[in-house]
Amino acid sequence: MLVPIAVVHVGPIKNWFLRLLTIYFLDIQYGDAQNLAINPDFRWLHSLTYQGVIAAIALLTMTYFLVKAWDYHFNPNLKFIKSPSFQKKILLALLIMATIDLFYNIPNLTAAIEPGILEETERYLLIVIFLAGFNRFPKYRIPVAIYGSAILFGLSHLSNFGWHGESFTATLHKLLA
Repeated sequence: MLVPIAVVHVGPIKNWFLRLLTIYFLDIQYGDAQNLAINPDFRWLHSLTYQGVIAAIALLTMTYFLVKAWDYHFNPNLKFIKSPSFQKKILLALLIMATIDLFYNIPNLTAAIEPGILEETERYLLIVIFLAGFNRFPKYRIPVAIYGSAILFGLSHLSNFGWHGESFTATLHKLLA
């Protein structure tokens, strides 16, 4: 439901720092969709909503439209040198692993899909914003995008503190590892 609002109100923003703030506030709207309360008897639907896969796909959809509104091409791969076989090999490996995992535990599969989509979408948005924001400084553009996005991405994991009983020490250990 946030896609039209994001495109209309966040799309016209040109300042990279304001884009960063709005993405942060839009991102906290997403998370596990446990409030949908799908009956656990429907294993697939319950797992997709409980693990947050639906929210991750929604954020990816919003990212596609925002990047287009900012006059960029949507390319979540972010590789500067194209490799036709790399993408095919990665897709094949993912399909094999997902098929194997399907036979063992559906919640494990959806628990892996959610951060794969959600966190990579967050990473992509941060990099695009930093690259656009430092466009006038070509010498520092890529290092700022890499280090700035890495720091903000790492700090976003501070919210794990208390999640399923995780201690502050365990959260800090994950940030520093």
